[in-house]
Amino acid sequence: MTEHTMAEGFPKMSRLAVLAALTALLAACQSDRVVTGSVPTSVEQRYPIGIIPERPKLDLNATGYGLSSPDRAMVEEFVLSWRERGTGGLDVLTPIGTANEAEAASVVAEVKAIAYDFGMPVEAVSVTGYHTTQPFGPVRLSYDRLVAKLECGAWPTNIAENWRNVPYENFGCATQKNLAAMVEDPRDLAGPRPMTPRDARRRDEVFDKYRRGEDPSTVYQSDDAGQISEVGQ
Repeated sequence: MTEHTMAEGFPKMSRLAVLAALTALLAACQSDRVVTGSVPTSVEQRYPIGIIPERPKLDLNATGYGLSSPDRAMVEEFVLSWRERGTGGLDVLTPIGTANEAEAASVVAEVKAIAYDFGMPVEAVSVTGYHTTQPFGPVRLSYDRLVAKLECGAWPTNIAENWRNVPYENFGCATQKNLAAMVEDPRDLAGPRPMTPRDARRRDEVFDKYRRGEDPSTVYQSDDAGQISEVGQ
């Protein structure tokens, strides 16, 4: 009688054990898990190049009518940089109510003429007057642009005591900083530039040749063409 009871109870206990194990597995699947993030190891991730706004300025001493030769050279270089890298217009601040107000107005007129000579529209130059307590106020030029910058030189730990299999601090930062200095337009790091418009004159010429059944390709002629056997003749 006892053996019969134990034989019947053993499968029941086995089923209970299996059910408990399945319950534990299901509970483990629903439990919250903490996922640790990966440590950035690439140079681009550890030292990303930042694109920040910057506002260059140029002060001109308006002590005489017009620009001197050195000042004109500085203005031309400044306007050229604005044309190539500027993200907006050229702002010109001129003093009002000072002893050199007339001289400053003459300088502003030359600055606008230089900008026009560099192909910039007149409306792109914004002139604003300002008041100052000084008897002579400078004419200030400024514009907005984007620059790519990256700061290096951080050595928080001793690299000789690094037992981890990761790059040490500041490793690769100089390469990223040199790349940022070589980029002409920092906007190229954020995305490609839009395509420039097609040459309408060239397009019409190609279509006309297609209609006439002519070859639309361009024939290049070079005066340097020749054969090796003709060298020295």
